[in-house]
Amino acid sequence: MKTTLACAVSAPSPERAIHRVAVVGPRRELDGVPLPAAPWPGVLVDRVADEAFADYLDGLGGETLAVVLVVAEAGDRGPLRILRSRPERLRTRAYLLARAPARLLAPVEDDSDVEGIVDLDRLTPEALARAVENGLRAYGALGTNPLIPEYYLDATYNRIFDWFETTKWDWRELDLSQIRRELLTEPEIDILQESAIIEFGTLPGAHNFLREWADEYSFSSWALSWGAEEARHSLVQCRYLHEIGIDVRAKHALYKREPYPIGENRAATLMMNIISESRAAEYYKTLARLTREPVLRAVWRLLGRDESRHARAFFVFCKELVASAEENAVAAVQMAYVWLADRRRGVKHPAGFFYPHSSSTSGLRQIEQYAPVMTDVADRKVLAMIRNLLDDESVQSVGDLKAYLRSKVA
Repeated sequence: MKTTLACAVSAPSPERAIHRVAVVGPRRELDGVPLPAAPWPGVLVDRVADEAFADYLDGLGGETLAVVLVVAEAGDRGPLRILRSRPERLRTRAYLLARAPARLLAPVEDDSDVEGIVDLDRLTPEALARAVENGLRAYGALGTNPLIPEYYLDATYNRIFDWFETTKWDWRELDLSQIRRELLTEPEIDILQESAIIEFGTLPGAHNFLREWADEYSFSSWALSWGAEEARHSLVQCRYLHEIGIDVRAKHALYKREPYPIGENRAATLMMNIISESRAAEYYKTLARLTREPVLRAVWRLLGRDESRHARAFFVFCKELVASAEENAVAAVQMAYVWLADRRRGVKHPAGFFYPHSSSTSGLRQIEQYAPVMTDVADRKVLAMIRNLLDDESVQSVGDLKAYLRSKVA
């Protein structure tokens, strides 16, 4: 790169540079921009004449350009328009350095996605350093997730919010004082205790979602709603048990606080949760049909409806990922094959896999033995969702999943 167009003023060599920062403006203004005496480690700061800015961007190739500070004259938006015309530079953070900045507060901020406007007449090395440091931090926060939309309300979270929010149940739908204890069987009470304990496992699940999706806000926002709803599942069942004289020990919740490993692929993580929610939905619906106690029937029906809603939402987010890259489709099918294919160990729900020191595994087996066909019903629904994910009606069985995976590996 010619030094007449862009002059690097920071110490690190390009091999060690992490980010580039460009100060762009008329040649006569560039020398007056007060750069800090000790530039940032791992950052190259370039002075670029505005008429050479397009060539500068071409010369960067795949290098990171984190922050651009444009010396702006009234009515001049040239460098900003050039910057935003490059799709690969939409993540670059931009600041305007201007005299009488109040006159530049027009729609340029929205049109060109400007982070801020700095008064050029009052610019000091410290003020410039703050702008660059904020820009670097903002650039890092944006990440590289291709599914992040330009506008907040374009996110999937907004699209599913209304139906998800308006279909949740209200505590006023349940009156625990009306429980008819004489209609309960001992196996039902055992299952109720186990299902309350199993639901404690959603706590680390919510934490892991936020960790695994740390570079976005759409799924993470929904995961907060999911976690709040799942927390009610344990609470309502524990309250029911309390009403009939049984108190669940707090140790069971603590056993489930241990985090489990973060997944290697987000679509695979979502598929595992589609399966777990679909099976949980069918478990609760089946148990509701079988019990004679009206209040417990109402509780389990509501929880079954919740789990169905959760499976649907997980599916929507999974479909978004599958549509973005074939590797996500393959990972999702691989996860489905793992959980749908082998039942020899009898653990047919992921909740029992991660916490062998709790009672989840034995509890799930007990529930499955109570109504053994419900897992088959749930898995048929999962296969229907996989057909939708892949847009492939030929996927009718676990064997078809295996054939799909073989075709992608070959």
